[in-house]
Amino acid sequence: MSTNASEVEVLDLRVAPGDPPVGRFGRLVVLDDADSLVKHADTYLALVSGEMVSAVVCVAIGEADGDDRFGGAVLAIPHALRYATVLWVGDREGVRWVPDGSHPRPVEADEKAGDSLDDLIAALRVPHVFDRVVEMAEGHPGMSPAVRVAPIAPDPVELVDAGEAAVQALTAPEYGSAVNLGPRVRRLDSSNDHRGNVLAGRIHQTRDKAVRALNRVTELTAVLGTGPALLGRDRPTARLGEEVARAGQLAEEYRECLALLLDRVDGHLRVGTPPVAKVTELGVPTPRAARLGEIVPALREVVTERLARGTSLTTLAEEIRLAAATSEPQGCGTDLAEVRGRGPLSLGMPAFRRWPISRALLPVVAVCCALLTILLGPGSSGWVGGGLLAAGWFASGLLLLARRPGPAAEHGLATAWLPAVGTYGVAAVAGVAGGALAPDVVLSWVAVPELVGGLLAVGVSAVSAATVVLSWRAAVRAWSAGLRVADVRTAIEELTRRCEEAVGREWLPVRRHRAIAATAGSIAVAIEELSATLGATGGRVLAGEWPDPPDEVTPAVPELLRVVHADLADLCRAALAPAWQAAEGGRRLDRNVLAKHLVRRLGDYGDRVRRHGLLAAGTPGDRRRDALVARLWADSPLAAVALRTGPGTELVQLCRGDQVRYLSTAVSPGLLRFAPGRLRGVLERSHTDRALASDPGITWSDGGELVGALRLVPLRPESVHHMMGSR
Repeated sequence: MSTNASEVEVLDLRVAPGDPPVGRFGRLVVLDDADSLVKHADTYLALVSGEMVSAVVCVAIGEADGDDRFGGAVLAIPHALRYATVLWVGDREGVRWVPDGSHPRPVEADEKAGDSLDDLIAALRVPHVFDRVVEMAEGHPGMSPAVRVAPIAPDPVELVDAGEAAVQALTAPEYGSAVNLGPRVRRLDSSNDHRGNVLAGRIHQTRDKAVRALNRVTELTAVLGTGPALLGRDRPTARLGEEVARAGQLAEEYRECLALLLDRVDGHLRVGTPPVAKVTELGVPTPRAARLGEIVPALREVVTERLARGTSLTTLAEEIRLAAATSEPQGCGTDLAEVRGRGPLSLGMPAFRRWPISRALLPVVAVCCALLTILLGPGSSGWVGGGLLAAGWFASGLLLLARRPGPAAEHGLATAWLPAVGTYGVAAVAGVAGGALAPDVVLSWVAVPELVGGLLAVGVSAVSAATVVLSWRAAVRAWSAGLRVADVRTAIEELTRRCEEAVGREWLPVRRHRAIAATAGSIAVAIEELSATLGATGGRVLAGEWPDPPDEVTPAVPELLRVVHADLADLCRAALAPAWQAAEGGRRLDRNVLAKHLVRRLGDYGDRVRRHGLLAAGTPGDRRRDALVARLWADSPLAAVALRTGPGTELVQLCRGDQVRYLSTAVSPGLLRFAPGRLRGVLERSHTDRALASDPGITWSDGGELVGALRLVPLRPESVHHMMGSR
């Protein structure tokens, strides 16, 4: 027998005997008076032979007419029901009885709070119970049911209260803490954003020129202290000033180009001008297209997550609206101001030391020339040696003065001649003259061996040469320290990085940002429409045939409120489907479409809860419903008693005391215990009721809100008369 979760339909022939019903399908419970079964033979034949009807359980109520007992039979069954399941209810109230030969007892008024026939019908409407009854009744012409059920369901009044409280929570502006969704929403579909360098074309060429010019200045500065810089034909000193000025000029041109780019980007983002082509001609890529197929599902995930956290629709709409505002293109005014504020870039040409060989060293020049003249002795050797050293000092001073780099070119020999003569030349000549006039006096004081004198002469020459070299290099180092090539290079790198970040953050994803803002804005409007609809029509979604709740909404069970709140939030989330479809297709949603969707879903939900119960409306693994079931089980001691029913337990047999004689004692009755499958998981986690979860005698149903036991006692064969045709 099938055990799927399709519905069980109830057909009451007592109030609608009419023509044979059509369009019935699935499992079917038929209610009929016992003395009308044969009259309705054609109806049963139509039902039993229907291809869409999977099984029929006929509940025959009362007895056949007293004038037509057919030899003492209490029940006459038409041939169409010969192989169907027939349950005989001799009396709606029943008697307390155990099929062991004991005498039946009346049902006390305070022992049950309803009609036992209604309990039987409620149990049969559970698909798994229906299937088990059909299976147990196979081969028996008729069976008398005994029933004990206990609802494991929320109180109807509290359920209505919970529905109103959930609607208030979902539509209240202050319900749930608002969060800033702006950064998260703005990054939707950002995984494919351009990474790395985004500057090319004209702007990249301008930067490349500036960097190459700075590199050239660095190269020239690096060789400025070497011999070729003083004596070579392609001397860096001849063009260093020009290269420095050019590098500064190109750096400033690059900064201005960056400022122009950011100005155009900012204008396009804010007011739409200049057009995209005027921006991209400077060397940035065209903004990539927006991918609504990625944006819409990602935004849908955000909305689903917020609803799952209990955020009210009003709060969520405000969050999404703010996220839409922050997702709009923001412009790059701050970056533009920063680039403009760093200008103008320039590479100043520091002043080179006026006296590469310091004038403080002129006494050293004179002493060196005098010592060499003295050491080489009186006569022509002293004059010649001292003169050559003097000429070297003068030539070195003249060369260094001439090779000093200036703002445009080196100073040159023409401008260095007179300063060199007046300083280095005079000091050197004075030293030679002094050494030539005083050798006899000095040598009379100190006797210098010829070898020592030669070595000292070489040392004096070496000191002179070293002084010249070190003086030039010291002057070059001091000049290089004032040349801010590194600062300009750093400024270029920082401005480039800032511009690339602004272009990558605002320009390249501009179409995506606009699409996100438009989508989020439309979804915010849709959520507000759902909130208004829910507030106007959803307050009584769980009302209906149940009692009216009190004026004050005070749900007694917190677990109940959480379940209903989550259900209504899911309905609102599902009602957003047309809005998501419209957003993904770039279409505008017609007005009131969402309201109609939500109203229909609310109506279906209310009907489903009233028909099958709140617990059956959920899905497996619903932790909120599990918590509610645990609470209801703890508050329902009668449910535990019903589930522990044994073969010898006294149940309410649906017949009168004098009708017990129609029941068979030769065949063992069948006992069926049943409970919602969701309860099984609760019992598995219980310390006291864990054994019930593994009890093989319990039928666990997919849905329903009933826990109970159903005992089927076969009728005696002679108590049932089978009829051919109808009367």
